[in-house]
Order: sequence, then C-alpha cells, then structure tokens
Amino acid sequence: MDREVTSFREREHLRQLARARWPAICIGAALLYSARTALDLMIPAAAVVGVLALYALINAATVQRLHGTWPRFWSRYWPVTERELLGHVLLDVTALTAVLYFCGGATNPLVAVYLLLVVYASVTLRAPLAWTVAAACMLSYGGLHFFNVPLPLADTLAGDRQLNYFAHFTIYVALAALMAGYGVRLSEMRRLNLTRAQADAEKDARERYLVGLAALSAGTAHQMGTPLSTMAIVVGDLRDSDVPPADWKQSIEMLWGQIQICKRSLEAMAHATDVERLGKLQSVSATQLVHDIAERFRALRPQVQLKLRCAPMDDGLMLSSDHTLPQAVLNFLGNAADASPHSVEMRVGLKDELGSDMRLAIQVLDRGAGVPPALRGRIGKEPVTTKESGRGNGAGALIACAAVERFGGTIHISDRYSGGTLVQIELPLSQARTRQTRGEDDDYRGLRIA
Repeated sequence: MDREVTSFREREHLRQLARARWPAICIGAALLYSARTALDLMIPAAAVVGVLALYALINAATVQRLHGTWPRFWSRYWPVTERELLGHVLLDVTALTAVLYFCGGATNPLVAVYLLLVVYASVTLRAPLAWTVAAACMLSYGGLHFFNVPLPLADTLAGDRQLNYFAHFTIYVALAALMAGYGVRLSEMRRLNLTRAQADAEKDARERYLVGLAALSAGTAHQMGTPLSTMAIVVGDLRDSDVPPADWKQSIEMLWGQIQICKRSLEAMAHATDVERLGKLQSVSATQLVHDIAERFRALRPQVQLKLRCAPMDDGLMLSSDHTLPQAVLNFLGNAADASPHSVEMRVGLKDELGSDMRLAIQVLDRGAGVPPALRGRIGKEPVTTKESGRGNGAGALIACAAVERFGGTIHISDRYSGGTLVQIELPLSQARTRQTRGEDDDYRGLRIA
C-alpha cells in the first residue's frame, strides 16, 4: 500500500514538472529571439536551439511515458520512483547549464533559475536527494565561471546594463509565475495525498474489522464444535434407548451445560462484533488471562482433566489482548485434548532472554502421537491436521497462529522428550518485575516456573 501511494505521488510530481517544462522552453526560445533582435546579441543560436529541441524531445517522451503509451514496456512495468524524479531534475540542471554555457556562463542573470530547481527539489524529494540537486546546481554554477562562451557585446558597459535590466525583469516575472504555479499545484497535491491517505486508512480499518470478524467467527465455530459433538452423542444415546436411562438426569444436565456454553460463545461473539470493540486491543493481566482460559476450557471439556501449573507472577504484568487471543490458546488446548484426553497440561511462566524484554510463555503439553516433522513447519502457513477425516481440517490452528502473531507473539511446536507434543506460545509483556527460579523439567526449556 505504501509503495502504491509513493508511486502515485512521484507520478504527480513528474507530471507537474513535465507541464512546467513547456513554458520554460517557450520562454527560453523567446529570450533567444529577443536577445538577437532587440539587444543585437550574437548568441550561438544553433547550439541553444539544439539544446532546447533535445530538451523538448525528452520531455515529450516523458509525457508519453506518464500516459502509458510509449515506451510501452517502461510505462507499464516500471512505476515512477523518487530516483527517476531525481534524474529528471538533474536533467533540468544539465539543460540549464548547457544553455548558460552558450550565453555568457555565470555572468548571465538567468543563473537564478538554479534556485527554482533547488526549491522544487526540496519540496518534492527527500533530504539526501534534495542535497544532491543542490550540489549539482552549485557545481554547475561554479563551473560556468571557468567554462563558457562570452557574449559578444559591442559596447561592453552599455550592453551589460541593458542586458541586466532586461534579464532581471524577465527573470522576476518568470520566477514569480512559476513559483505561484508550483505553490498552487503542490498545495493541491498535498490535499490530494491527505485525502488518499485518509481513504487508505479507512480501507485498512475496514479490512482489519472484516479479518477480525472472520477470525472471531471461525474461532467461535471451532469452539462450539466440542459441545455440539457432546450433545450429538448424548442425544444419540437417548434416541437409541427404548426407556429413559438411569442417568437421564445427568444427561439432561450435561445437555443444558453444553447449550449454555454455546449460548455464551454466541453472546461473546455478538458482543465482540461491535465496531468499537472488534480489533480494539485491551490491556489485561497476564494472570487473569491464563485463569480465564483454563476456566473456559474446563467448561468446554469437562471430561478432560486439565493440569494447570502457573508460576507466581506480579499482577502488574499486562499484555495486549482481544477476543481472538484466548480462542487461539483454547484451540491448542482443544487439539491437545483430542490427542490425549487423559493428559493435558498447561504451564505458564515468564521467559527472558539476554537483550530482550520479558515475555509470557504458555506451554500446552500432551501425550499424543505428536506431529510429524514434515507437517510441523507448515503449521501456521496453511491448514494442516493430523486428525482423522471429518474430525478437523487444520483451519483452527491456522487462525490461532495468525491471532498470536497479530499480538507480536511467536509459536514453537516440538516433540516432548518423553513422548507427546509441546506447543510454546510467547507473548510480549508491557512490564516485568517478577524474578523466578528455573524448573528442573527438560520440557520447560528456559521457562521460569516456580
């Protein structure tokens, strides 16, 4: 997006420069005619006309390039860049220097046009490139003191005075007109760029909202998959029974609990889809976030015994979160429960590395069959699953990885030393004051857990 905006801005600057060259060429031709007829100055007309003709030919090619008609390959596949604009401004410096070389060099009052080029470069180019143009103008002006074709004046004093009066008047009028035109056009381009930037910002905000809504909807659907599966099993057993089973009361309570879970999930999604809330980050306590995730998982999967080991942490440790981050962690917990319902563990602590800020580390461990190395590197890049057909397509893990990365977090998946899978999620913290001791289990891998 930024590259497109930059190319659009440079194209507009180059278009204004190409338009300004035509009156400059006409003024140059008019001054040459007036100098030879009114002032009787024998300026080498062939050389000056040749420079102006070549300058006009290059400018015509530039106009065709901007219109995308010629040269077709250059126009279609190479956008206008700031370096190309710099090349055109240096071309203007070269053309002006060539004309002044045949018209008296640095003694010609038209050397003031160098200032116009410097002003234009300072407005349209970055500082290093603008200083490049300024250096080129200074070198050209200095060189014209030593290399030039002197003006053939019959009466040197009277001719110099007459030439100065005429040239200064013409220069002041031309510079005033050009500066006024440039100022108006640059102001219009600034307003156009601001309008375009505002439209791009609104488009980005709308796209973030839609992406967040899609992630939230997919996460909610993935989260509701477990209670719906549980209800389907219970209802199926009740339908197959000729008489109500002895534990029908417990089955009804289980169905009621699963319905409430689905209802809360839908209410949370409806609450989060508000434009003011979706995509808006909130600072939450790391400890509170972990316990809320564990509580929600136990409500979703009451048959799975989740073992939570959370290191003591300062309540002042905060991290950025919204509704998608807890769902991401719940997704990995759900995958662990599917892999080994008898053994699901979540360890939480702090991890600090030399030269970096402290981060919250959440480890999700199971005793399942593990993830093959060939699939492990594709998780988070495309839908990948190790489950049986019909039980999952890997979209949940893809959404979970995207949600974690959205908050500046990282996900590392590896095999446990004693069998199973270890998923380590690291999230940046806003502050870190707690110091803890390292655990002895190899699966901790640098995680500070008491």
